[in-house]
Amino acid sequence: MQICGVICEYNPFHRGHALHLARARALSGADYVICVMSGSVTQRGVFARHDKWTRARMALENGADLVIELPVRFSGAPAEEFASGGVRLLSSIGVATHLSFGCEAQALPLLSAAKALLSDESPEFKEALRRGLDQGFPYPRARALAAQQVFGEENFSERISLPNASLAIEYLRALPQHITPVPVVREGSGYHDGNLTELSSATAIRAALDRGDLPQALAAVPSPQLLKQAQLRGDYHEEEALTKVLLYRLRTMTAGELAQIAGIEEGLEHRFLAAAKTARTRDALILAVKSKRYTYARLSRICTNILLNVTKDDARANPAPSYARVLGFRRDAQPLLRAIKKNASIPLVTKAADYDRSDPLFALDVRAQDLWSLGCASADLQSSGRDFTTGPVIL
Repeated sequence: MQICGVICEYNPFHRGHALHLARARALSGADYVICVMSGSVTQRGVFARHDKWTRARMALENGADLVIELPVRFSGAPAEEFASGGVRLLSSIGVATHLSFGCEAQALPLLSAAKALLSDESPEFKEALRRGLDQGFPYPRARALAAQQVFGEENFSERISLPNASLAIEYLRALPQHITPVPVVREGSGYHDGNLTELSSATAIRAALDRGDLPQALAAVPSPQLLKQAQLRGDYHEEEALTKVLLYRLRTMTAGELAQIAGIEEGLEHRFLAAAKTARTRDALILAVKSKRYTYARLSRICTNILLNVTKDDARANPAPSYARVLGFRRDAQPLLRAIKKNASIPLVTKAADYDRSDPLFALDVRAQDLWSLGCASADLQSSGRDFTTGPVIL
């Protein structure tokens, strides 16, 4: 049985995602496609706009056979940990034979070389990396520049720093030998492209939703009815929804407490505490802290770690997923579920109420969903405990 995994966010699921799933299945010859999808928190460090069950249903309607939740510990982490967590989860369920991921066309020929450079850091690479960090570059940029210096090709750093390429390289670094990589060239709009097209980015679709342009957003997704229903009933979470909660946390924390939060280094706690005194929005807070050395995405992830109280000790103590939470599946994928139950090295969770609530990764996922609900646009959906009242999507 050939099983192709895809590590994803689907925030929201769009036509480019459907195209990728179709090509992943075809190129891998897969009998089943498993999506390991971010739950409540995305890799940009913000809460997903739509809940994880809505997004799982969109995936199942458009090419996925099974959707498993990527725990927040990894879904809201830097690229290396995001990729490592997703790959280790796929490996732990014991059935995956392939992993498919998108990549920009200009970066695709460089993936193997970049993986080798970043996996086996030579003395020359380490010295170039140190110089970049000393010049104040953020770590991802300094690392890409060091790789370019060693590789010696013009524009190498820019090409391997493209959003999908960065993750693709981390997937390759994390993959065990028994899982075959299946790269697929990304088509349509770029990751950050805000223009709506036939193959729009998730960024463009979210922007259309933010400005109230529902018809254009619906035209860009393959499951428009699901998206429309979620919007009309207020089952969505906007990025500024928990700003006051975040500012409350910061205004009541000491520098010592904040220094223990995952991602806080080099005195960043003092910059956050100072910015929180006057900031009125999440975006303004991040921009006040941002500098050449600290990217917006990194600071955004720290903000979510503050909200969820994810500490450095928490991150160190939980380097790998401890369970596989099923968000949804197609009925004809029952043989796949049986194979996972037989081969997995971690529990397969189909009913959250039956799982061990003392598992710190599970407790964090529940906490994240409760905060997502608190920031939901509909007051009727702001109650906590949705993890225990919402079962897997079954199609």
